[in-house]
Amino acid sequence: MTLEPFDIYNAILQLIFVSVSIIVGLKIISKYPKYKKRTLLLVGFAWIGMVEPWMASCSSFLFTITTGMMFSVEIYLLIGLFFLPLTVFIWFIAFTDLLFKEKQKIILFIIAIYGVLFETFFLFFLFTEPSVVGILHGPIDIEYGLLIQLYLFSVLVLTLITGVLFALKTLNVDDAEVKLKGKLLLMAFISFVCGGILDIIFTANLVELLITRIILISASFEFYCGFVLPEWMKKLFILKK
Repeated sequence: MTLEPFDIYNAILQLIFVSVSIIVGLKIISKYPKYKKRTLLLVGFAWIGMVEPWMASCSSFLFTITTGMMFSVEIYLLIGLFFLPLTVFIWFIAFTDLLFKEKQKIILFIIAIYGVLFETFFLFFLFTEPSVVGILHGPIDIEYGLLIQLYLFSVLVLTLITGVLFALKTLNVDDAEVKLKGKLLLMAFISFVCGGILDIIFTANLVELLITRIILISASFEFYCGFVLPEWMKKLFILKK
């Protein structure tokens, strides 16, 4: 199967974004042995999981250029969506560890039910009527069904709300380093959600794709710095008294 130049360009930018996000997630996870905070494990895995929809495109692209064939729509959708509810659940464990600890059980119960409902709908139609879930247009692009689009939008909204709440909480702490982390996290969540929305709406030409991927890559960098503030950034932005 021959790939169009635009598809190759799109896939390469996605590969860069996914690779950076995985590296960022693993770097955060790698800090766990030093600090012994399970939040680092949770947010590291959650950040990697949040790029799962893009992993499907990357995997499909690599499969096509290697074999000359396309993924079936079932395989593409499984790679791109199956673990997303688990990712959301992991993120909410981390979020409620830091905020609303007293309501953690009820919040996680609601998120778990929401995830089970999605998985039930997803798997049922995936193996009975895949077009309800999504239609594959070539090896790279997928057109998700309405309910899948609504679910993905809800994930972005939940990510933004919880991320902003956490960032605002840290901004109220009387510590310059914690405040800097809060600002970076606020930028990260806004960048990720904006990039995710733009990736759905404005990817019709090379410039739009490049801008969208730069926003998403910047979100990964900001997220990493928000949880593991590098020494050079401390020296650059925090004035010593």
